[in-house]
Amino acid sequence: MINRQLIRLKALQVFYAYVVDGQKTPAEAEKEYAVALERAHELYLYLLNFLVDIRRQAEITAGAIEARNERLGLRIAASSAERVLADNKWLNELEANDELQDYRSKHNDQTDEEVATVRRLVKAFIESDTFQLYLKKEDRSPEADQEVVRRLYKTIVAAEDFESLLEERSIYWNDDKDIIDTFVLKTIKRITPGGGTEQPLLPAWGAEDDQEFAMLLLREAIARRDETYRLVAESTNENWDIERVALMDVLIIQLALAEMLGVPQIPLSITINEYINIAKCYSTPRSASYINATLDTLAKQLRQEGRLMKN
Repeated sequence: MINRQLIRLKALQVFYAYVVDGQKTPAEAEKEYAVALERAHELYLYLLNFLVDIRRQAEITAGAIEARNERLGLRIAASSAERVLADNKWLNELEANDELQDYRSKHNDQTDEEVATVRRLVKAFIESDTFQLYLKKEDRSPEADQEVVRRLYKTIVAAEDFESLLEERSIYWNDDKDIIDTFVLKTIKRITPGGGTEQPLLPAWGAEDDQEFAMLLLREAIARRDETYRLVAESTNENWDIERVALMDVLIIQLALAEMLGVPQIPLSITINEYINIAKCYSTPRSASYINATLDTLAKQLRQEGRLMKN
């Protein structure tokens, strides 16, 4: 699950904190990095668990509606929208999943804000055009249940502002949600109703060598910090002092250079493209073009000097 996009982003965050703090040791930075990556997988489980909480809240509301109708002697032909949501086959499959059950057994507490958010999301689900159209269809197949959850997550949960809620749980989570949302959506496609409780969720690491790549990247960034800073400083225009370049831009270039020089198995074009994409999201509007030009220039220089052997 922790892929190289997330690895690079976390490395940048930790490298930034290491440089700005000025007092951390490399060992402390590595420890913080390992925790940040571990928390990313926990966020994935947390968001999946949120879907279970939504189903359970719908169950509670549906039960209350049914008890009231019985008390009043009302005979309602159709099930309530809350009952339809509570009976969703995919959500029930997720709730029964062994891995998620294990997570829930260790994280069964809810804050007042989380309870309020779950109730708000149940209301948003039910009132959405997606769910209202679903209620009108006769198809309540497992596949249809799976698809409606996917659409509801993509249009409502992924768009929800979880900032204060996530901050309360982990300082590492806010910057991760957009990426983790994509993993949750992959899981919704992956878990099939009727497939059994042992269906695997996404593993913590996307590939066997990703964990090794992650630690190597941060170590190279710290070890080559002076070298890469000098390269950036020397590459700036004579009329543009490096001190006037945004710190985040400098750090993105330094991290990219550390990967170019210290992680030989990654093709150069992939490295440059990945850090340009990071710049588009986490630096100034003009940063991507500046970083692209600087990395291209430095790559040519390092190749000419015989210090960069890959294309």
